[in-house]
Amino acid sequence: MRLSNWKPVRDFVQNSDVWTEFIYRNELDSTNRYLRHGEEVLPGTIVLADKQTHGQGSGTRRWYSPEGGLWFSFTLGGLMHLATPELYVELLKLVQALLAEYGVETSVSRPNDLVVEGKKIAGLLIEESSGDYIVGIGINVNNEASGLPEAVRENSITMKDVTGEKVDRTKMLEDFLGKFEDFYREQVQ
Repeated sequence: MRLSNWKPVRDFVQNSDVWTEFIYRNELDSTNRYLRHGEEVLPGTIVLADKQTHGQGSGTRRWYSPEGGLWFSFTLGGLMHLATPELYVELLKLVQALLAEYGVETSVSRPNDLVVEGKKIAGLLIEESSGDYIVGIGINVNNEASGLPEAVRENSITMKDVTGEKVDRTKMLEDFLGKFEDFYREQVQ
């Protein structure tokens, strides 16, 4: 995808009082790592990559992130009053509700994944950095499993697999950002 395809997201961010910057890269090692080591990253920054070469899962696990998925991270201040486990629960509920709107019913696989019939469709990673949280979200949307290692392929599923239809990733990210804004405003009031 090209940056111009993400224009609705850029416009959404520019008109937001929560989000400050949208950064798109065709490929990154990890969107979380980009935020963690980025220079002067402001709270409210969102980083999206079409592909991650070393996406992070929980612990030392790798999150395989080929083209076609939705791989993004963001940082926001003002949420440190929430304990990390509480934030995981709230964000899992938010992503779960988003997927349901797209016709994908999921269940939670603790501590940080969403699954469909036991197969992973989405995951979250929350890290603390400089007094803020960095939140990474990976959703298997339209990505093909053919490029994944066999063990990962057998335990993964995409939204396209479930619905039989290609999903508009731009619209989906915009929908998530709107839902998160509502959640954020409730938390910081």
